[in-house]
Amino acid sequence: MKIIFYIFSIYPLKLAFNVCDGVFKFLPLRILRALTPFRVTRKNLSIVFPNLSSQELDSLAKASYLETLKSIYETLYTWSRSSTKIIYQTKKINNRFLFNTNAKKDGLIIFALHNRSIDFMLRWISSQRAHTSLYKKIKSKPINRFVKKLREEGDCKMVETGIGGVKSILNSLMNNQMTCMASDQVPANGLGTYSTFFGHECYSFALAPKLARKSKKQILMSYLSYEKDIGHVINFVDPNKEIYNENGVDVMNLEMENQIKKSPAEYSWEYKKFRKLSKEPKDIYKT
Repeated sequence: MKIIFYIFSIYPLKLAFNVCDGVFKFLPLRILRALTPFRVTRKNLSIVFPNLSSQELDSLAKASYLETLKSIYETLYTWSRSSTKIIYQTKKINNRFLFNTNAKKDGLIIFALHNRSIDFMLRWISSQRAHTSLYKKIKSKPINRFVKKLREEGDCKMVETGIGGVKSILNSLMNNQMTCMASDQVPANGLGTYSTFFGHECYSFALAPKLARKSKKQILMSYLSYEKDIGHVINFVDPNKEIYNENGVDVMNLEMENQIKKSPAEYSWEYKKFRKLSKEPKDIYKT
């Protein structure tokens, strides 16, 4: 299976991205509109950027969908390459001192957002220090085992979201280890709270700030970006210190929102982020 991923990602990243750019330039919008992920992307963008015109939404949705396809390629590339190769492809680390200073001390919590491929970024983190990461279990058991194995290459232990996974995460922190988790998706009931995200009360993942408050460990935000003249960039952000307070989820969501606004096309909008709104009982994605 790993060989298949290698075949699908055989081209150098920059060349593959240039090919995607060329194809998308001539791809009719009517074809994209027939795809559910594109429609979800456009719906999400209309929610968070209500002042954009229909033409502007189409343009941004198309740009975002293009970046999503590139992130899929990045993931396949990551799963079929060694950590050494990923380190080579990581051309810049913004605020690396934040990671270096805290990763070697007594525990660190990293909350990530789905900017491009999280797997690419986690592989780089795994190459620097052992960590425990949360992941959502895939329904197919064979595929779940395979993907979990790929994600654990390097020095990473993957644990499922849920009570057992939370206990593993907390135990690793108390043993002065590092933990990583994506914090921008809709959690299972009981693992989240309603918090403002782009002006809407969304059911939000509450674990990262709750762990920071309980364990007294340092918390950082991390995300992957791509600069055309440089290449892949991993970014570390020291969030507002209010993230350790009771309103930590609000602070975390605002930090993610501010980063997304800098390059909205790079964020993965095809996920139904707004499917659990506090004042919207109906499924907004069916309208």
